[in-house]
Amino acid sequence: MTLSFEAPKTEVEGRAASLARRLVGGAGAASLDAYRVGECLEFVAHGIAEDGSLVVAAMPAGTLAAAADGVPIDVRLDVVKQAPDPAVSIVSASAHLLGELAWVPASEAVRAGLPASVEAMADVPGVRFGVVAVRRAVLHDLTGATVIDEDQLYYEAPSDIDAYAAFEKVAGLDQGMLKDLCWAVMVDATPGLVISKPAMPSVCQHMADRVFCVDVDDRGLTMMLVGTEETLLVYAAFARPVASLSDLDERLFDLMGAAVLAA
Repeated sequence: MTLSFEAPKTEVEGRAASLARRLVGGAGAASLDAYRVGECLEFVAHGIAEDGSLVVAAMPAGTLAAAADGVPIDVRLDVVKQAPDPAVSIVSASAHLLGELAWVPASEAVRAGLPASVEAMADVPGVRFGVVAVRRAVLHDLTGATVIDEDQLYYEAPSDIDAYAAFEKVAGLDQGMLKDLCWAVMVDATPGLVISKPAMPSVCQHMADRVFCVDVDDRGLTMMLVGTEETLLVYAAFARPVASLSDLDERLFDLMGAAVLAA
C-alpha cells in the first residue's frame, strides 16, 4: 500500500509542551543517570509535587546513596512512554532532561505534596526522595526533537484522564473510521499533523494497512497508519481540551463526524 501525499505542515499550538508536561508529570518510565559519578538508577518514580517541583523516589547505591541531603548532583533524567496498544511495541514519546538532583529528607518531601506514584514509595526500605532542578529539556516525538523551555514544564496540572481507559475507547472504533480520520487530517479537513516515515522492517500481515493508537491525551489523538512502503504518524487535534472520559466520547464523536464528511 502506498500512502504518499503532500502532508499538511500545520503545527498544533501547545502540543509539544503539553506532551512534555505529561511525561515530566509521571507518564512513562523514568531512569536517572548521575553521569559525573558513573552511576545510573534504572527505575525511578517521578512526578510534579503540589509545590511545583519535579520530585523523584529511588533506591540508590554507591556514591548516590552516600550523598548528603541538599548536595547538588548533575543528572540526566530520561522518561520514555510506550504506546498503550499491546499489539505493537512503539515508543510514543520521550523526554530528556539535564539538571541537578538534591536528596531531601522524607519529611520535607511529604510536605511538598508528593504525587501518588512517588508517595507510594515512602514505605520501601532504602528509598530516598529527591528534587530535580531542570536546566534543559528536550522532547522526542513524532515531529522529531523539540527543546522545551523550563518554565513550560510546570504551569499546567496533569490530566486526570486514565490513559488506558482512553485507549480502550479509541480501540473500540472501527478500522475504517480511523482510516477516514487519518485521511481527514491528511487533506487538512481536521486540524492536526502528519509525518511520513520509512516503512517498518518486515511488516507482517496483521499490521499491514492497519491503524494503531499511539497516544491519547487531553488535546488529541495520535495514530500510526502502517503501509508496506511507508508509515504515517497522524495527530488529530480535539476542538477543545478533554477533562473527562465523557468529554473524550464527545471529542471522538466530533472527529469521526468530520472524518465522514472528508472521506
